[in-house]
Amino acid sequence: ATLYCLVRSSDQQSGKQRNIQNLNSYHLWQDRHAPRIIPVIGNLCEPHLGLANHQYEHLSECIDIIYHSAAVLNFVYPYSRLKLTNIFGTQEILRLACRKKTKFLHYVSTDAVFDSSKYYDTQVVETTPPDCIEGIDLGYTQTKWVSERLVQVARERGLPVSIYRPPLITGHSRFGAWNTEDFTCLFLKGCVELGAIPAIDARVTFVPVDYVASAIVALSQKD
Repeated sequence: ATLYCLVRSSDQQSGKQRNIQNLNSYHLWQDRHAPRIIPVIGNLCEPHLGLANHQYEHLSECIDIIYHSAAVLNFVYPYSRLKLTNIFGTQEILRLACRKKTKFLHYVSTDAVFDSSKYYDTQVVETTPPDCIEGIDLGYTQTKWVSERLVQVARERGLPVSIYRPPLITGHSRFGAWNTEDFTCLFLKGCVELGAIPAIDARVTFVPVDYVASAIVALSQKD
């Protein structure tokens, strides 16, 4: 497969280097991948992803599948600060998925869409729609809830869609490669340094990043 990767950068060459540096930081880069990973210089927040018309039309024709996991994850920013990237960005991805030809969309959401008190002491399954936003306080989670609802509306209108709701994602199960600025990593690091943990009665689910990635790839390739 040829992979088109949307990246914010000044030009094609610097965008390519940014991808390589990012993959290198997680010990994932291999030179043989270079011809297959094509940087697309744009911006998720802008109409048509910030692409020129001819670029947008070309992608609309050649892409078959879209994996959308891009978002600003911040537990302090309010909904209004995150809306542009997380919600409008998802709208632009949906427009691309419907342009020229129908593309299968694989959308990475979060299990936090069920953080409403309505779901306390109840069981939810993969196909349960998050139909209640009351009680969800974090702006990030609210934007993911709205984005998932947009994707579900697109599904109801005929777009082929899969939604994935991973819990807290940790580092690689064998190599330990991890985004060390991630909340979960910083939380565990803080507990180790303090020699203490919060006195809360809560269950926290951690899943290694390689398991999440492999699961999404495997599920997306099923008929």
